[in-house]
Amino acid sequence: MAVQISKKRKFVADGIFKAELHGFLIWELAEDGYSGVEVRVTPTRTEIIILATRTHNVLGEKGRRIRELTVVVQKRFGFPEGSVELYHRGTRR
Repeated sequence: MAVQISKKRKFVADGIFKAELHGFLIWELAEDGYSGVEVRVTPTRTEIIILATRTHNVLGEKGRRIRELTVVVQKRFGFPEGSVELYHRGTRR
């Protein structure tokens, strides 16, 4: 059974989530040209798109760093396993 939440509380909760995620990614990806984040919520998963100038650093060797970030975000924000995916997208300098 789904818990009812008012629209006001939902907007506030979404804003807090995005602000905390943005702060975490600034701290983690400052040297990689981090410039922002987009969050897309679908019924089955949450997609987090990281915007950075040095995308190869965000991705890491063989995708290791992006997988590590995915696990950290899942645990930090309480997502069920496999319900969150991180992507990266380059921005111009």
